[in-house]
Amino acid sequence: MKFSTSLSVALFALAKTAIADSEEFGLVSIRSGSDLQYLSVYSDDGTLKLGSGSSSSSSSSSFGATITDDGKLKFDDGKYAVVDNDGSLKEGSESDAATGFSIKDGHLNYKSSDGFYAIKKDSSYIFSSKQSDDATGIAIRPTSKTGSVVPDFAPSDSPSGSSAAQSASSTESSRTSHTTLVSSASSAVASVISQITDGQVQAPNTVYEQTENGAVKAAAGMGAGALAAAAALLL
Repeated sequence: MKFSTSLSVALFALAKTAIADSEEFGLVSIRSGSDLQYLSVYSDDGTLKLGSGSSSSSSSSSFGATITDDGKLKFDDGKYAVVDNDGSLKEGSESDAATGFSIKDGHLNYKSSDGFYAIKKDSSYIFSSKQSDDATGIAIRPTSKTGSVVPDFAPSDSPSGSSAAQSASSTESSRTSHTTLVSSASSAVASVISQITDGQVQAPNTVYEQTENGAVKAAAGMGAGALAAAAALLL
């Protein structure tokens, strides 16, 4: 029983870990047949842009990101993605961070859409979540340090993330209930067996046995031999 309980706790902890922050990734633009193909998202004085990130400005650089368990896009410089009213993205504090980011089918999503836009400005592009007259539609591929696409990820407050958490919780609850019922049945069997003077095992008219579905029911007139066998199985 101790082994079963420990395994249940370990599996539940693993499930909880699975819905922590996503794997770290770089943000790479996808727009086949254009100069927007394979550009990096970088910060230029707090404004998120698409380009090489090699501007002469010391504050201009590409970076990695993760999606937090509550759906925020967190960068490796400790700042978060903030979406302005016009749809443009910039860096900001966690308190101002936009929520609703996820990874689905190998693309970055924002509010269940993988559509992002690049707005030309000088030699780079403004990174935006809203379409405009001078915007070009792009997708963002979350790419690991090895160049592969990172696994899909849904924050815990999204429908798929919540389902995973509920499933893990339900599994743990079911296993804990089963362990408790078996332990209760074992205690009941032990308590009703008594030793009489001639050395035979005697059982009273009513004892408890475990049913196939894990429930405990009353069994009337159970013989001494059957009771002993049930006790041996539960030990």
